[in-house]
Amino acid sequence: MRISVGKLIGFILLGILLIVYVYLYIHINNISKYSDIVTKYSIQYNIDPLLVKAVIKAESNFNPLAKSKKGAIGLMQLMPSTGKEVAAYLGYKDFKEDRLYEPEVNIMLGTYYLKILSAMFNNNTNLVLASYNAGLGHVKQWHQKNPFIEYDSEEMPVTETKRYVSKINRIYTILKLIDNNKFIRYLSENE
Repeated sequence: MRISVGKLIGFILLGILLIVYVYLYIHINNISKYSDIVTKYSIQYNIDPLLVKAVIKAESNFNPLAKSKKGAIGLMQLMPSTGKEVAAYLGYKDFKEDRLYEPEVNIMLGTYYLKILSAMFNNNTNLVLASYNAGLGHVKQWHQKNPFIEYDSEEMPVTETKRYVSKINRIYTILKLIDNNKFIRYLSENE
């Protein structure tokens, strides 16, 4: 039995794609952690749960005890002041900073904050993510200077924010591919 060079190259490419897929899946396999909580608040606040998971992956790598140098806390790396504001807006009683280490509270507040940002920026994911990273005030200033620009990550004036938005978009895309099994269907259809 002889295999043509074209088929051999196809099998090799398929193998490489499968290895990449498995690596990426393992690399972001924490996506099942806290799924029940993410799903609960994503449905309640009408935010794509895969976006919430992408934010959690990028922000804390699913570590509920994460704390940044700037003081952001928990899975979704909320600043205590942001957590307090969102908690008050939701009517959440007895908010204390250390509650941000609790996955349920952190995801509830972080997801609602994404909802607020989504409403402010007409569901423009790039502007939502930029605001989540750089702060709402900064992004409003950028957007007011150029209101007709639908910022993609390359148009953002701050390098850290460009990288942040790009990173989350990559994770989000991978999660959507995995979630939809598009990649598996693609592999099985092209054997």
